[in-house]
Amino acid sequence: MPRPPLLIGTWGKIRRATVDGQPMAFANYRDSTGRTRPMQRNGRTEAEAERNLVAALKAKLDDESTDLLASSSTVAELAEKWLDELRLQKTPQGTIVTYRSSIKANIVPGIGALRLSEASVPRVDRFLKGLLDRPSAARTARVVLAGMFKLAVRHGAASRNPVPDTMPIASTKRPVKAKTLEHIHGMRERFAEYDRAHTSELWEASGMLMATGCRIGENLALRWDLDVHLDTAVVEINGTLITGEDGKLHWQEHPKSEAGERALRLPATMLGLLTERRVNAFYEQVFPSSTGTWRWPANTRRQWRAALEGTIYAGATPKDFRRAVATHLDRQVGVKAAAKQLGHGNEDVTIAYYIERQHEIADFAEVIDSLFQFAG
Repeated sequence: MPRPPLLIGTWGKIRRATVDGQPMAFANYRDSTGRTRPMQRNGRTEAEAERNLVAALKAKLDDESTDLLASSSTVAELAEKWLDELRLQKTPQGTIVTYRSSIKANIVPGIGALRLSEASVPRVDRFLKGLLDRPSAARTARVVLAGMFKLAVRHGAASRNPVPDTMPIASTKRPVKAKTLEHIHGMRERFAEYDRAHTSELWEASGMLMATGCRIGENLALRWDLDVHLDTAVVEINGTLITGEDGKLHWQEHPKSEAGERALRLPATMLGLLTERRVNAFYEQVFPSSTGTWRWPANTRRQWRAALEGTIYAGATPKDFRRAVATHLDRQVGVKAAAKQLGHGNEDVTIAYYIERQHEIADFAEVIDSLFQFAG
């Protein structure tokens, strides 16, 4: 009857010997691939050779085991492993930053010390319910935990993913409200007034938002020579600005989604403004900071709020321009055009989040009136 194999991560009987006058110790060990391999070490004495061998075996097998989670690993340790895997998958940095923020702000303080064997459905469910006063935070935490425990199951550290059996967190979606053209032009007049006293360039930046319907990060990531082609009146959306894990601003070589990479024809009005702006440009960025670096989207939003503070436009955001473009295109040429302009892979997202629904009257009164014309 064949001898049963060693357990993975263990070694067999240690043998001592003196070979050519050199004290040696030998043993077979089974690594994480399932293969049984030999190892030997020497020493001044056979006892020292055995100690050296044991130390080497432990170091070797400990190195291999550090890549795997165990049921005794904590949720916080799982989180770090999961983030490492997202980086290997080349997940966009913006997404990683969002998930890491959820882990740091909510998951680690809430259940980070739990062992994976202790992370039952009731415990995870209770944790998520404790975040319901902040529905957005609760939804993000649920998405993050679901991804984390998929990894735990793959590592054999958990027998099941507890998150799908927790209570779903409903999304309270509000109807889309698009700003009127009067409202959009009123904001731009306010921006022009604000620009005269500040180095903000909100009037021109908002004009580009209106011309393209792009996101603020995409807008501020535009480069003269690589993205803006004045000779053909085309602007290419090739990247966006994100805050990296290091807290610094980075140009990301792709927009939010694959469909977000797009080429847009510039309206004649914006083409004229850009041509004039290009003549006076000193930097590669279309909208550089005052020092010629990338302009932080957060700073632009702050200036935006300051410009509109105390007016009827207070509370409006750059996304309102994106909604206005989508709604205008939908009314004029249809939803497909709106989705293509905004860089959406399908029309569902455009309809759900960017186009204000038209309230049409069901005008069948004449037909229904015949119900009243009963002759008897």
